[in-house]
Amino acid sequence: MRRWLSFTNLVGLVVLVLGGLGLWSLQGDGGSQSLNLPSDLENQGPRTVKLHFAKDTEDGLLVEERTIQIAEGEYTLGRVLEELVKGPQIQGAAPLVPAGTPAPTVFLRENTALVDLPAAYGRLGYGTAGEMALIYGIANTLLEFREVQQVKFLLEGKEVESLGHLSLLDPFKRQGQ
Repeated sequence: MRRWLSFTNLVGLVVLVLGGLGLWSLQGDGGSQSLNLPSDLENQGPRTVKLHFAKDTEDGLLVEERTIQIAEGEYTLGRVLEELVKGPQIQGAAPLVPAGTPAPTVFLRENTALVDLPAAYGRLGYGTAGEMALIYGIANTLLEFREVQQVKFLLEGKEVESLGHLSLLDPFKRQGQ
């Protein structure tokens, strides 16, 4: 009969226990060390942002650079969407939504911007070109921030297939990703 507790088995058991304790201690602090890198989203004060609006010829988007003031404690992405909803200030650009339409709410989870569109966006009744300008205008504006790798759209907090024409099931990403 073989001996179950040999010197080799004992050493293996000690290594296994020490490895398990080491793993357990790492998981106690979230499993990884995080770096405190500077974030574009935490800067307050004047800030130049790029807003993507529809062309008034309905055949694409125009980029407007605008300087906005970010107040202390204000969420940068939410502020940027408020500016986008206000409409363009440059020639040749058209607003993405009618005046008085509320701005969407935006949350950043990991590197995904979750854009929660208010109910009014589901009732806009845009054709394909208008809906594409709206969705791509919001997505491209948010993708200007390095913290945002993709944009996912919700309607009233729920996933929807579309607003009528353009699929919203998959996240929107930068070109080439």
